[in-house]
Amino acid sequence: MILGPKLRRYARYIEAAVLIALLGWASLTYRELSALRQHPVVLPTYEFELSGSGDVVKARGTWTSGGGIPGSLGTTTIECTKSTMRCAESSAEVVFLSGRGLLESRMAQFEIATWTDSEIVAKPYELRCNTRTLVLDLARRRAHSRSSPNPSVTFCEAHPARSYELVAGYASREQ
Repeated sequence: MILGPKLRRYARYIEAAVLIALLGWASLTYRELSALRQHPVVLPTYEFELSGSGDVVKARGTWTSGGGIPGSLGTTTIECTKSTMRCAESSAEVVFLSGRGLLESRMAQFEIATWTDSEIVAKPYELRCNTRTLVLDLARRRAHSRSSPNPSVTFCEAHPARSYELVAGYASREQ
């Protein structure tokens, strides 16, 4: 079938429109992939929940140090139970090795020193080279942690003490 000159011109317009649409779609896809390469994961929002009876507290977010600097690219969930006087902290973080991201997970069990209507204070949790404390401020619905060098260990590299706050993951990434 032979197309007339007028029909061929309309066919070319349609081809050009399809080509422009495909180029636009390719441009959007490229921008999205570039953004994913810069931030390979999306971190969850901040949550702080008190059970109706007040004997279970849950918090979730990303630890950031003073000035909003993320402790790591990861997320942490804390669950404290009054009946056992324990807080379970589970963390997952992306660790980069040779330019590739590796997901690592950790768990820690904190014994609770005091549980009042306004805050939960855990006993210090000793690791090999540092000691961590955990405080959940029930009135403000905030979670705080402090990491300091373990004074009883001499073979570890000295790091300064740092305070952390649990925040929304996207807020830590935008700093």
